[in-house]
Amino acid sequence: MMTAVKTAIALADSTDTDWPRVGLLMLCGVFVATQVGKLPPAMPALRDHFGASLVQLGWISSVFNLIAALIALAAGLVADRVGRRTVLKLGLLALGMGALLGAGSDGIGLLFVSRVVEGLGFVGIVVAAPALMREAAGLPRQRLVLGLWSSYMALGMTAMLLAAPLLIGLLGWRGGWWMGVLGSALLLLAVLRAFPGSGRAAAQQTTPGLLHGLRVTTPWLLAGCFTVYTLQWMAMMVWLPTFLHDEFHLGLGQATVVVAVVIIANAPGNWLGGYLSQRGLAPAHLILASGLVMGVTGWAAFAADLDPGLRFALCVAFSFIGGVLPASIYACVPAVAARRQNFGSVNGLVVQASNIGALLGPPLAAALVAASGWRGVGPAYLLTSALSALLIVLAARAPEMRPGAAARVSHG
Repeated sequence: MMTAVKTAIALADSTDTDWPRVGLLMLCGVFVATQVGKLPPAMPALRDHFGASLVQLGWISSVFNLIAALIALAAGLVADRVGRRTVLKLGLLALGMGALLGAGSDGIGLLFVSRVVEGLGFVGIVVAAPALMREAAGLPRQRLVLGLWSSYMALGMTAMLLAAPLLIGLLGWRGGWWMGVLGSALLLLAVLRAFPGSGRAAAQQTTPGLLHGLRVTTPWLLAGCFTVYTLQWMAMMVWLPTFLHDEFHLGLGQATVVVAVVIIANAPGNWLGGYLSQRGLAPAHLILASGLVMGVTGWAAFAADLDPGLRFALCVAFSFIGGVLPASIYACVPAVAARRQNFGSVNGLVVQASNIGALLGPPLAAALVAASGWRGVGPAYLLTSALSALLIVLAARAPEMRPGAAARVSHG
């Protein structure tokens, strides 16, 4: 009798999903993405207020990606060692303190420092939150939940695009920063209540043990796929307004609407990737297929002789189908990290790789445009997609990448 009861409890623990906690963690991700996206709408006001150059504003804008590209793996290792709950709370605290420092800044130098502090908070949140979401999800829902997480950036950036005119109208350029202070404080209070303690695992791996889990090639191949994805996606999102202006003479307002639609199309693609992975489709196949579609649609949008409406539709398809790819990579991470129980460090590697792609994509695209015009960008999408395909084909050979691997994964 007792054995039956224990079995029933174990099954309940493995299948139940704590959706309120999942929702809170998702809100943390979406909110931190609004803080990434608050700078572009405020740039004209910052240039007028501080007399800042475009180069200075460019550095302030990219510092989030730069910090994540440098320390996300280390942050993941710290999360696995000291506890993911602790790292999430410290991330929210740093985000709020950085926003407060920025809201009160009286010079461009102090504003840059504030963005560095916010960037540290960003890394803590995006490394710890998906690991905690996975812990809150029952086994049958893990891939779906991680697919939902992969949409945090598209949702947050779109939300800020919509909220920025109101915030700037009410509070000037500081509106986004005061929003960061208030939102971080409220979320920190909610997280302290929902996730008491540090969450440090009882059977704690040593740092050398966690690093040993990264000596196999599979996490690095998946990280390479994510680098290619963000390189492609960010190159299009950053330069699409300029492309639309140069090629089709769209005004700033029209181009902004187009870009907002293309960005938000990524989110349902993320959800689709999580759903298909949960339904049993091999994530490696989804990564391969979506990566190839991104290559063809990216090439056609920039290089093919097509009507403007069709090119716009191709950009939407690029973002939507492309959204399947990060969700599918996140679906692979639990099985890849299971042996060493180092989800945080593997996720940190993925976050670091994605931000390296975000840093490289826009300047590489700009160099191609300078050398051969907008048509020169098209073939680059085909080449990078071929690279992504090669990486996932190599990764798919690993036992942990087989379709049934996730069903045997325990929390870690």
